[in-house]
Amino acid sequence: MNEMFQRKGVVVFAVAWLVVIVAIGSSSLTLLLTGSDLANQWGTRIVNASEYDSIQRFSRLNSIYDTLMSDYYQPLDGDALVLGAIRGMMESVEDPYTFYYTPAEMTEQEEDSQGVYHGIGMVVTLREGGGVEIVRVYEDSPAVRAGLMTGDIIVAVDGESIAGDSAKDLNSVVSLIKGLDGTDVTLTVLRAGAEMQITATRGVVNLEYAQFEILDGHIGYITISQFTGNAVDGVKRAVDALKAAKVDGVIVDVRDDPGGMLDEVVEIADLFLPECMIVYMEDRAGTRTNFYSDSKYWDVPMAVLVNGGSASASEIFAAAIKENERGIIVGETTFGKGIVQTLMTFSQDGAGMQYTSASYFTPDGNSIHGIGVEPDLVVQPDETGEDAQLQAAIDALKGEE
Repeated sequence: MNEMFQRKGVVVFAVAWLVVIVAIGSSSLTLLLTGSDLANQWGTRIVNASEYDSIQRFSRLNSIYDTLMSDYYQPLDGDALVLGAIRGMMESVEDPYTFYYTPAEMTEQEEDSQGVYHGIGMVVTLREGGGVEIVRVYEDSPAVRAGLMTGDIIVAVDGESIAGDSAKDLNSVVSLIKGLDGTDVTLTVLRAGAEMQITATRGVVNLEYAQFEILDGHIGYITISQFTGNAVDGVKRAVDALKAAKVDGVIVDVRDDPGGMLDEVVEIADLFLPECMIVYMEDRAGTRTNFYSDSKYWDVPMAVLVNGGSASASEIFAAAIKENERGIIVGETTFGKGIVQTLMTFSQDGAGMQYTSASYFTPDGNSIHGIGVEPDLVVQPDETGEDAQLQAAIDALKGEE
């Protein structure tokens, strides 16, 4: 799930997920289209040079469409041809975070961002080298009831093999798993080297993206599974409750958090940071946008847990805490996604598109794209099943590192 912007109608989330407005510039040169193939297709009128170039660019596409619709040996679905052309254009960008949403897919995306969707209740991510891994299973979800577990590798959905080599493929896998309430989906998974089939019954899943508890009697522990939906409200409630409990320190766990909305991670980071820079973005023109915290914050010893599944907004949060020397980062190097996506909605039919629109940089001016955020205290997972990373964060807050 990516840093994203959301504009209305033209609606802008900040990935992780602006309408691409193709501005046809004016020119002193005007041309008359007449007596040509282009004139036959577009009619006769005066156009400027930029408009003429645009007409030429898309006339071939229009000719192919007309030929297929009229001369192909069987009737064709015109909408399907247009959708194929759009998807082909998006794929030619060769960016795994740039793709098109049909109206139905856009509805699903919006439901996910609100923390309510129809599925089985789990988070999946791309594995290094390909494949899809379950990294979180939500409590009281169809996935839990079916017996799916964190660490399971999904190799097929309802018998359909999956690749999981890009963000687009990952979204396709998620779409296969989702479906109508009360229907079944069978996942073929690898667990400890053994292949098994597990069937879950889909239903409405209400997600709490932020949860908290108190550990060892005096350490607050907040988990953020995604920076979207109800995460901001959840973290605010957690902070208020932990303040009231007068905890001695707080651990924020963003392990396997794939990211979310830029505005949400900025708002959450502001709760923990003094007045400072949180992150800044630059677009292709070099236009820079800065995001700052104010002077009001919860001043308590702090640790942040990260791993290779911490991406995008999670990395913004961890880097802001680290580079502003607000707390200690514990765990493994993060994923390394330092680019921002914009999610655009087409008002005509509710379809949308997502595309990479900017790069983001840490407060010290570092790009973590393809690099990740290095923890201050490197701790590998414990194969015994104990949470060695969490324990290391507790010890660090207690001064026992």
